[in-house]
Formats: sequence, structure tokens, C-alpha cells
Amino acid sequence: MSAEIALVVACLMLASLVALPAWLARQRAHTSREWSEVAAALAAFAAQVRTAQRVLAFDENLSRRLRALSIPELASFELVCALRHTDPEMLASTAERLSLRLRRRAAFERKMLARTASGRRRGAIAAAAPAVAMLLARGGGVALPITALALLVGLEALGCWMLWRVARVDV
Repeated sequence: MSAEIALVVACLMLASLVALPAWLARQRAHTSREWSEVAAALAAFAAQVRTAQRVLAFDENLSRRLRALSIPELASFELVCALRHTDPEMLASTAERLSLRLRRRAAFERKMLARTASGRRRGAIAAAAPAVAMLLARGGGVALPITALALLVGLEALGCWMLWRVARVDV
């Protein structure tokens, strides 16, 4: 592999590694928004049950979205929905509690993403510095050995993994 191709490949790998923690944080923010939307739908369902004063059928689309979130509290809600002689107030209360739990989880997730944002930004800047130095050296006519590029990519991967582990908080 020529040095020019190796440099381009190394820069592309470094750019993807630097961007990976931000992409993962974006995915977690999307999940948090989904929790909020499902929580609002659950609260609306609880209000409908209370207004109708009878047990209403649970929306299958909302049920599918809840299962996709894979939250452990879903089992108790599904149990209450499956009972034959469920009291409407018990169903509404269970839906409301699940909604509150999801809202709290989403709020905590947003708070943690906000608190780790500056660290992710500083980490991305620090991770990009060696790549920029490498490009400047190459632009200045300094030939970089391929082993140095491989070592740099390996160290960037390790730093990316460490940044991801530090910024990731399971809710």
C-alpha cells in the first residue's frame, strides 16, 4: 500500500473514530425522545380510560413501540392489560405510573447527555489533534511510515472506546 493511500485511509478511520462518540450520544438522545413520546401517549391513554370509566383496548402500535424500547417495567403493565376483570382505575393508574417512569428516565438521560457534552467535545478535539498534525507533517513533505499510521489509528480507537465508556450512563 502506498503512503498516500495509507494516509487517506488513516485519516478516514480517524475521522470516523472521532465522530463515533457523538453519533452514539445522538442515538441515545433519539431513544430519550422516543421515551418521551411513548410516555405522553401512555398518559393520554390513562386519561381516556379515566374519562370513559371502562377498560379500553390498548393501541397495538403503542404496544409495539413500548416493546421496542425494551423497558423492564413493561411486564407489569402488560399483566394489568391482560387481566380479565381489570378495574379501569387500576389500568389508568398503571399506565400513568409507567408514563411517569419513562419521563423521569428520559429527563435523567437528557441531563447526563448535557453534562457529558463538553467532555465529548474536548475529547473530539484532542482526538483530532494527532490527525491534523499528521496532515500538516505530510503537507510539509515529511514521509510518515505506515506502522506509525496504524499505531495512531489503534490509539485513536482506544481513546474512542474510553470516551464512549466514560460518557455512557445506563439508565
